[in-house]
Amino acid sequence: MNVEVFAGLDPRENLAREAAFFDRGVEIALLWRNTPCVILGRNQSAAQEVSEAALREVPVLHRMSGGGAVYHDLNNVNFTFIRRESLPGTMRAHAAPILAFLRQQGLPAVFSGRNDILLNGQKISGCAARHNSGCTLVHGTLLFRRDAEKMARYLTPDSGKLARHGVPSAAARTGELAPYLPDVPDVEHFVQLLQIFLKNLP
Repeated sequence: MNVEVFAGLDPRENLAREAAFFDRGVEIALLWRNTPCVILGRNQSAAQEVSEAALREVPVLHRMSGGGAVYHDLNNVNFTFIRRESLPGTMRAHAAPILAFLRQQGLPAVFSGRNDILLNGQKISGCAARHNSGCTLVHGTLLFRRDAEKMARYLTPDSGKLARHGVPSAAARTGELAPYLPDVPDVEHFVQLLQIFLKNLP
């Protein structure tokens, strides 16, 4: 598999580079990290999904796909798979290499629902997709370490609504990979391992 790791960490530039690969229909896997920011699904409203603190303190940007708001920082690894295909495959199928990598590391990760990867019942990855006339993009996150404080501070949809529907906050329902990977010292080494694994795929 052709793999590129973005050297830059600027979220605006990374989103633009990802979009450029998609627009050109390049079949590739991309790995990238962002400095702190909040990324919204293409149809989400910042006023409804993030706090005033987020709007003051970090970039709040939209990605090309749908899905929910996520907090990115340098301990979150973003992956993107772009494939040329006339009909879009499922997110489960496109994200299969990520699940295979995690299982190779000895982690009992499972795909859950339409777009999540769970580890011991906690969400460590969420995926979203975009399809045009001949190309599918599936991208997602992998939380190496989570900053629960920042997630709670920035991702604040109506807390009353969460309570009424019995839905835990984003910070409460997410997990992290680092505690399960004692031999991986930091996120940079994690990215290297993932890059090597993907490069060896057909």
